[in-house]
Amino acid sequence: MKKAKYLCLILLFTIISYTILQLYGNQYTYSVAQQLSSDINGIDAAAYSGVKEKIQELQKKYPNWNFKVLYTNLDWNDVISNEYQGHGSSPKNLVSQSRDSSWICSICGNRAYDNGSWRCASESAIRYMMDPRNSLNENDIFQFEELTGSSAQLDVVKMMTAGTFLQGHEQGIINTANNNQVNAYYIVARLIQEQGKSGSTLVSGKTGFYNAFNIGASGSTSDQVIANGLAYAQKKGWDTLEKSIDGGIGFVANEYIKKGQNTLYFQKFNVTTNGTYWHQYQQNLTAAQSEGTTLRSTYQSVNALNSSHTFIIPLYKNMPVSSSVRPETTTGSLPGSDLVRINVNSSLKLRKAPQDNTLVAWLWKDEIVARLEKATTKIDGTYWDKVQKSNGQVGYTARETFDYESSYKLYLVPLNGSTSSGNAQVNTQVNTTKGDANGDGKLTASDYVLIKNHIMGTTQFDQNALLRADTNGDGKVTASDYVLVKNQLMQ
Repeated sequence: MKKAKYLCLILLFTIISYTILQLYGNQYTYSVAQQLSSDINGIDAAAYSGVKEKIQELQKKYPNWNFKVLYTNLDWNDVISNEYQGHGSSPKNLVSQSRDSSWICSICGNRAYDNGSWRCASESAIRYMMDPRNSLNENDIFQFEELTGSSAQLDVVKMMTAGTFLQGHEQGIINTANNNQVNAYYIVARLIQEQGKSGSTLVSGKTGFYNAFNIGASGSTSDQVIANGLAYAQKKGWDTLEKSIDGGIGFVANEYIKKGQNTLYFQKFNVTTNGTYWHQYQQNLTAAQSEGTTLRSTYQSVNALNSSHTFIIPLYKNMPVSSSVRPETTTGSLPGSDLVRINVNSSLKLRKAPQDNTLVAWLWKDEIVARLEKATTKIDGTYWDKVQKSNGQVGYTARETFDYESSYKLYLVPLNGSTSSGNAQVNTQVNTTKGDANGDGKLTASDYVLIKNHIMGTTQFDQNALLRADTNGDGKVTASDYVLVKNQLMQ
């Protein structure tokens, strides 16, 4: 009888423990021993396939770049399982509703989250974005940049803030960032990511309070997000933009960077020992990559790509042999039919619709995007083409300057062939066969896409294609060939 009683108590305890875990998820994670190493050559190629080679390729091209790897001691499949949580309430990862269906979670389907324009991310999308090998290229690497530092230059920050709601606040940002030992360039990129170039309601000051970092701004509708964000700002006494920026920088520094989440990747995907999986800055699945792109664009604009940068790459136990595949089913990552280059001095707004100015994302100088639809009639004085970024974000952007502007400029320049629009004509035909990946005897946007997809691991070349795609003749197909082809197409 007594034995049966004990068994009942054990069973009851087990049920209660299981229920608690179900209610609270995996907030109580096991403490794991993690190791940060600068020994790139010592990376086990069998356990972490492709990592060492990709890092070495970047080191070869950028000798001033420094790399570290964080051996997280976390199992890859456990990581994905913990990030694929929150269905029906608050998913850990969200994607824009404009994404291809393969990016959207099959459990939640079309259920709206946050302000209504976000959907729960699919497991395959999480795998793709979290697999570090997919971002070990010169375009996406800056989501891994170490965010500590105190050596920002005022003229560089001013270049980043030009034409944004942050213009005029540059020195204050640098001072607070330096006091907190935080990279000021990252701060500017984070603020633009959070508020958009022109700023949102949370930094308009209409209510007398400001929340530049969107701290505490959550909810299922836009009104709830704004109300909660402003309530937090009021609680903190942020009645000026300066106070909001200062307080936000201190919050990010103390709550994230100083606790080990010192890269954009670690802030989005917390695989450190500090609140593993739960202490994450935001739900936007592609936020780390997007903000990293802003950082890279800034460094490129001031010729600082070749300067010293330090990157921390996370590694997981039992990673798949091949890089996780991009979850595209209908649109593809960059359709080869009509690729265009963004021909602006800084950035171009990607909006929700021609007559809806809601920001989807920023298109950066010289960025390559796919044009999905080419407008045939003007709206409000210009043509609005539907385009897709390489990370899958879709929206509408102006093809050319508006009718009321005195000087004409074509913003979307085709990578191949010639086009005419208004008063301008652009010819970008390339007369060379180096890099001819598809073997059709000429260099076109299709070759660019094939080489990019091969490097990203979504397609594989046969031996003949490898020989053709080896643009620089070094015996292999790498990011260097990708850049050479892109530059030839854009000449």
